[in-house]
Amino acid sequence: MIALTEKDRPAILECLSAEPEMNLFFIGDIESYGVDTPPVQIYAHPAAGSWDFLLLQYFDFYIVYTRGQTYDTAALAEFLKERRVDCLSGKLELLEPMTAYFPQRTLEPTYLCRCNAVNQDACRPLPAGTELRRLTEADLDEVTRLLLEVEEFADSYKGEDGPQRCRRGNAENLKNGLLYGLFENGRMVCTAQTSADNSQSAMVVAVATDKSARGRGYASNVVSALCRASFARGKQFLCLFYDNPVAGRIYHRIGFETIGRYAMLK
Repeated sequence: MIALTEKDRPAILECLSAEPEMNLFFIGDIESYGVDTPPVQIYAHPAAGSWDFLLLQYFDFYIVYTRGQTYDTAALAEFLKERRVDCLSGKLELLEPMTAYFPQRTLEPTYLCRCNAVNQDACRPLPAGTELRRLTEADLDEVTRLLLEVEEFADSYKGEDGPQRCRRGNAENLKNGLLYGLFENGRMVCTAQTSADNSQSAMVVAVATDKSARGRGYASNVVSALCRASFARGKQFLCLFYDNPVAGRIYHRIGFETIGRYAMLK
């Protein structure tokens, strides 16, 4: 594995350009941080004068990409086993072979969606006593609290440093993207944010609703508001992942269309 530098940026972007949705995190992190500026580092595994695959490191999260269907999985596994890895992600067909090297980890397939415009009829009116707004630095503790109380996100932030890592991720997304939250009587009960913001697109992530507030259309309102604000900032398209049919129906009503399969190895 070789660590790439800024001089490799044009070749990296050319490689990623074939699948901009799948590579949104790659492109966003390169634009925001560069090729070799912490917390980002991009690696490549050389093969026959070119690159067999690319690997993005963002803190302790990794993403693998290659245009082909096969790559040197043993080389990637050997590299990752020497490091702390909170999650490895990428196209489903690239992640499936890695399960043999990390049997203690769980493969979580998801659907990748793209949205070009928001359906204006996707949301029901919000009830009295609620407030939907863009979040600021002053809201970071509250959004971190909500994410850690929702089971599917709490699993990603296990350990004593989990709350710190969660808050750090929210703060990083706030620097370059948007965070939105919905409040019931002053308490945040639903949130969503964008990550990997770049000149053309962004990824909608961390869509979470408190268990006591589900079934009221809050997620539709928050994600719709987040998307409208992102398009107003000049984004051409937005992407997100989902893994359950209920969430999928919500996102499809908003205007997202499924375009492929993705996965995380945790």
